[in-house]
Amino acid sequence: MDKAIDVRSKISHFRILIIGRANAGKTTILKKVCNSVEDPEIYDQYGDKIDPEIVRESAERGLHDIDNQLIFKSNPQFIFHDSRGFEGGSADEIQKVTTFIEERARTLELSEQLHAIWYCLPTDGNRPLLEAEDRFFKISVPLIVIFTKFDGLVTKAFQQLRAEGKNIRTANAGKVELAHRMLTMNYRDPFTDATFKPSAYVQLDGGFRPISQSEMPIDLSDMRLERSSCTELTNETAKTLTDDALLLLFVSVQRNNIDLCIRYAADTGLYQEGLTSVVKWRLVYFPHVWGVSATSLRPPLVELTNHTVNPTVWCEYCLVMSDRLFLTAL
Repeated sequence: MDKAIDVRSKISHFRILIIGRANAGKTTILKKVCNSVEDPEIYDQYGDKIDPEIVRESAERGLHDIDNQLIFKSNPQFIFHDSRGFEGGSADEIQKVTTFIEERARTLELSEQLHAIWYCLPTDGNRPLLEAEDRFFKISVPLIVIFTKFDGLVTKAFQQLRAEGKNIRTANAGKVELAHRMLTMNYRDPFTDATFKPSAYVQLDGGFRPISQSEMPIDLSDMRLERSSCTELTNETAKTLTDDALLLLFVSVQRNNIDLCIRYAADTGLYQEGLTSVVKWRLVYFPHVWGVSATSLRPPLVELTNHTVNPTVWCEYCLVMSDRLFLTAL
C-alpha cells in the first residue's frame, strides 16, 4: 500500500475525458463536481494557458482540440478533456475521440494516461446511442455512463400513456415507472453488447431509481439544483478504480465529497499497524494534505514527503476525522 503513496507523491492530477453530445449536461456536471460557478481555465497539451477568446473563436469556426486541458480554480488537480463535436454522428469526429483514447492508453507515463471516462447520455433525445459510439467502450479505462435529462424521458412517458388512453391522473401516477423501463430498454440495455461494458451507471438529474422489487426506491440528487455536488458520480467513479494508487489519487484530488475521503481513510486505517501508519493512512485521502499550486500542471509539492506528515496537518485532520467518525458511528 505504501507504493500508492509513492505514486501519489509524484502525480498531482487525475485526468478525465468527458464525452457527450451538445446539451448533454457536461458543463453542468464538471462545475458541480468542482464546486464552481466559473468556467474552467484552458491549457494546451504542454501546460501553457490559452486565451479563452481564442478557444471561443476556434469553436465558432468548428475547430476543437481534444488535447486541451480544462482546469477549474476551485479544484485544480482535476484535468478534464472535452470530446465535443460528434453529436451529429460525424465519423471523423468520433475517430478523433477514439484516436485520443488509444494514444493516451499507449503512453507509459501514468500522469499522461486517461484515468477515467465519463460518458454523458441525455435521455430526452430520439437517438439513444449512435452505432459508431460503441467503439468507445472497447477500452480498459474505467467508463462511467451518466444518464441526464431524465425529466424529458418522464415527459415522453406521460405523453405515451395519454396516447394509450390513460387519463391525466393515471398517466401522472405511472409516468416515472414507465420512464425507468424506457431508460433500461432504450438506453441501458444497448450497452450489454459492448466488448468492454461500462464500469458503472449514474443518473444525475433527480427522480427515483428503484433498487429492487423488494426495496424502496432511493431519491436521486438533481445536479441542476444550486447545492448539488454530484456526489453519486464521485462515489461510483471511486468504486470503479481497482488500482490502489489511482484510487488514492482520485479520492485525494476531489474536494466536494468529504464523506468519500472519510470512508476510505477509515476503511484503510483499520488494516494498518502502528500509530504512525494508522495516522498516515487516515490522512492521505484528504486533498489538503497534498500541497499543490492552483494553476501548476507540474508534479505536486507534497507535504507527505518520505511518508512523514506535517505536524500541524496531523493535528487538524486527526481532530476533524475523529469528530466526524464519532458522529457517523452514532
